[in-house]
Amino acid sequence: MKNLKLITSILLLFVSTYVQAQNEPTGVMNATTTNTFNYMKDGVKLPYTVKVQESRAYNAKFKAEDMDKMDQDRVSTPTKVAKLITIIDTANPANNTVIFLKYEKQAADTFTLDSTDNGIVVNVDGKIMEYIIGKGVYFASTADKDFFSLDEFDMAN
Repeated sequence: MKNLKLITSILLLFVSTYVQAQNEPTGVMNATTTNTFNYMKDGVKLPYTVKVQESRAYNAKFKAEDMDKMDQDRVSTPTKVAKLITIIDTANPANNTVIFLKYEKQAADTFTLDSTDNGIVVNVDGKIMEYIIGKGVYFASTADKDFFSLDEFDMAN
């Protein structure tokens, strides 16, 4: 009787763990990168630092026809991506800015951060956002503006 209770308890533990593991598994990725760039002002190159903090939340979904199978195929779902871009201009602290950028993307995207003479360009799969030091955010097209959700804040000195 003692062994039967033990086996039943262990079996219930495994079943409840298995059921819990199948309820919308998610994953999270966090990363931070720091770059130093230069911009031109009155013919002089001035340095500034760009820190990008990225957080991604992955939701795993499975095909409906595989619901009762042991090995289920995953369905590609959009990933919620949030990036906090901090721009620190040591030459002119009034230009210090924080940009909060959100978008939904498939698991593999191509995020690039490039320097220009006036600031930085953020490119996500061909969608472009430009930040001009001292002026703010600029979008090349309205379709790109609709792709991103953006908040821009000036940092207190």
